[in-house]
Amino acid sequence: MKVFMIGAGDIARHHGRAVVRLGGEVIGVYDVSEKNLEIYRSEFGCLSCTYEEIEDYVVQADYVVISTPPTKRLDYVEMVLKHHVACYMEKPVACTMEDAMKIKAMADKFDGKIMVGFAHYYRPAYRKMLELVKTGMFGEPVDIAFSRLSPGFGFHAKNLGASWRTDPDLACGMTVESVSHDWKLITAMAGGFDTIACNYTGTIASVPKFDNHTSITIRLRNGAIGTIAASWACDIPTCSRAYIGTKGSIFLTGEGMFEFTKLTWKTEDMPYAETLTFNDSYDHATGDVIFYAHEAFQKAMREGTEFETPLADGISALIYSLAAKESSERQKTVRVPDWGEV
Repeated sequence: MKVFMIGAGDIARHHGRAVVRLGGEVIGVYDVSEKNLEIYRSEFGCLSCTYEEIEDYVVQADYVVISTPPTKRLDYVEMVLKHHVACYMEKPVACTMEDAMKIKAMADKFDGKIMVGFAHYYRPAYRKMLELVKTGMFGEPVDIAFSRLSPGFGFHAKNLGASWRTDPDLACGMTVESVSHDWKLITAMAGGFDTIACNYTGTIASVPKFDNHTSITIRLRNGAIGTIAASWACDIPTCSRAYIGTKGSIFLTGEGMFEFTKLTWKTEDMPYAETLTFNDSYDHATGDVIFYAHEAFQKAMREGTEFETPLADGISALIYSLAAKESSERQKTVRVPDWGEV
């Protein structure tokens, strides 16, 4: 497939490598940074374009990848959807509900096809966890416990210029930018939420909009409870995703924020726990993780099926994230607002 890239940062290079690995071609790239464009052109042998030339490349593409900061996206989305070209959009889809609903309006107007890049949803270890949960062998959910702690963006206030995430003009913080992954992983296993209570904080005084620690408690619509503990400023990397049900439990663990190396489960009728091991590392194999998402994207395009992580999932994740931020700022448990059918 022929793919045009809007955004040429580090994650965009992984997108390009996934396209090539799948037998496709990066036909062009746009970015506001000439340095990023130079790196991208050198690796992929593609042309770069000016802002005014973006649509000339869009119409030649089978799909477009948008991996710009979420605050700088609306015009690019319209340039893609108005030509009825499919879009792979990095999460979060936006930083405000106003922008998210503008994207939805564009998708409705042009019957746009958008997959949101919740890449961790497509990883083999999580897919196996979801598959086992969906069999019903663990019963109804009682407690969903997610923990991921690791050095990350702005760790010990270093390398602040290395990412838009710590740019004072672009930052949206961990609760919006990164916890969006957790919303998707949890809702796929256990459904949506009624209430959210959150406390978040940032440790970088120069970037007050950048929260890099968040602690969230949720109540799911089916009565189950859940927790998310996340930090980009922890010296000891570790993670755990757990589903505790009425008939058993399953844990996905690893040493790193997104390391999926061990899947362990036990039900009430099993004498011992069973374990599968995976070499499923985001820290060491980011390209593989992005590859799985593009593989699923292209498969859905070829077969004419629905995306498993559509725009609606991206908007729902933003609703949950903004509710969490509201909870922290008001120091109250908040009911998740109803934005109707998204």
